[in-house]
Amino acid sequence: MKIGIESFTIMDDFYEDFYKTLKKVENLGLHYVEWIAKLHGKEDYGLGLGLSPQEAARAFSDYGMKLQGGILWLQTPELHKNMIFDYDEMQKVIDWYAEAGCTHIGLAGDWFVNEEFFKRRMEAYNELGRRCQDAGMVWTYHNHFHEQQKINGKSVLELMVEYTDPDSVGFDWDVYWGVRGLVDPVENIKKLGSKIKCMHCKDFPFSRLDSINIVKELPEDELVSWENENKFAAYEMVVPEDFIEVGKGIIKWQEVIDAANEIGIPYMYIEQDYTQYADKFESLAASRDYLFHLKGLEVR
Repeated sequence: MKIGIESFTIMDDFYEDFYKTLKKVENLGLHYVEWIAKLHGKEDYGLGLGLSPQEAARAFSDYGMKLQGGILWLQTPELHKNMIFDYDEMQKVIDWYAEAGCTHIGLAGDWFVNEEFFKRRMEAYNELGRRCQDAGMVWTYHNHFHEQQKINGKSVLELMVEYTDPDSVGFDWDVYWGVRGLVDPVENIKKLGSKIKCMHCKDFPFSRLDSINIVKELPEDELVSWENENKFAAYEMVVPEDFIEVGKGIIKWQEVIDAANEIGIPYMYIEQDYTQYADKFESLAASRDYLFHLKGLEVR
């Protein structure tokens, strides 16, 4: 499995000075980048920086990197709710990332509202998956913890697997957020198998074990939605102290990597939502240094 970087940690740096930040990532020795795209709709279907896919791919290549995939962070509730049903608009996003040479594109997260809306959402995922497959990519969903909420006795996660195409729709699986939903990372990899197209890594500190189960704080009688996200969205329910660099927390990363390699998961991206380091690049370097000492990871 190849190790890379998720741009979320240094997203503001990228938007402030794209090329200076590329140079800093190059200095980390990480060559695969997954981009989180702050999309506002219609004016930019790619990085959110006004670059064509060819310009973007060339920029990463000039610094010894490959833009491997993207996650869409749709910037308004209206856009988030409606854009993925607009297949003409979404085709422009798919085309952009395919032309940039990416292998996957998907959502940074989603709300499912109720059973009927959930089914419509999964139909959209399947349609986008077919379009991605035609373009040589897969459609992915980045989990948090609210996928452990249930619809008619089954978790949203279980139903996502049941309702989506096994090949063209998969998960950009965040190991940390899964753990916050009490999902065992190794068992989950074995269970989801090839549905996991790539992974994110960060860690949860031993000092916060009493607060690890975040799902118990979610309502039992309603799903997280645009109506209650100001209370139950991921970053409303955590504190910065809930995050620590890879290898400094509770997750047994060698076991995770071994399980991922057995399945053939191709990429894992370092990401740090919050850090106690004054410099975010030092935080990423700390995770990198730990991972470089484990077996089964490649940088190229």
